[in-house]
Amino acid sequence: MTAAEFPLLGREQEIARIVGALSKPASLLLLGRPGAGKTRLLQAALETAGTNALYLLYRPRLHELLAELARTLPTHGHLSAPLSNQTSVRLKGVLWRAFEREPRVLILDGVRHASFPAYRFFQRLYHMGGMAIVAAARSIPDLGALGRLLWDPREMITLAPLSKDAAARLFEMAASKFDLSGLQLEEFREKVLQNAQGNPGQIVEMCRRAADPQYVSGTHVKFAPLRIDAMMKFVD
Repeated sequence: MTAAEFPLLGREQEIARIVGALSKPASLLLLGRPGAGKTRLLQAALETAGTNALYLLYRPRLHELLAELARTLPTHGHLSAPLSNQTSVRLKGVLWRAFEREPRVLILDGVRHASFPAYRFFQRLYHMGGMAIVAAARSIPDLGALGRLLWDPREMITLAPLSKDAAARLFEMAASKFDLSGLQLEEFREKVLQNAQGNPGQIVEMCRRAADPQYVSGTHVKFAPLRIDAMMKFVD
């Protein structure tokens, strides 16, 4: 059970903005800490919008990114050689022509330190009629060279921490889902909410680990080791 399997609490406005960007289409940048729910929001918005947008988990090597993007398109079957044998130059040309014929919204999830070659490739797509790029990153510096495209504050969403009420509701849902009723929850709840600081992924992860006997002594949660191990999931 992961954070992706819990309701999106307190994110109605963000979902509406992403759905609007996918539907227009319009480019958009989604920023948030690890565990803030960026991927979950993108997937929920994509399901709601019902568009033909293409979702892609970002890869630092441009050739791998181009090959993965080509796999999602009908043009894949028209290439004269397997994708593994295609050059980056060839893949760029195929993809540019494909998107000129049928513009799409590209969803780039987890952008990290994009290179200038990647920027130049996406720059051409960004300016094609009918195309748009919806990207998710931890911060503006994490965008790397793609920050030259996605720089307008009017086209950004920064995920704020959950409200105290939403965070508390999420804790109760997670505690119920992971069956923590046999534990002393008052102190654990307070520590989880204080340390997570409104981060939904961290709330769920700490509750998930509390169901593991190695973090429990009697009915008491050994919070210090649990917190350390839970945080490792959100650190590179």
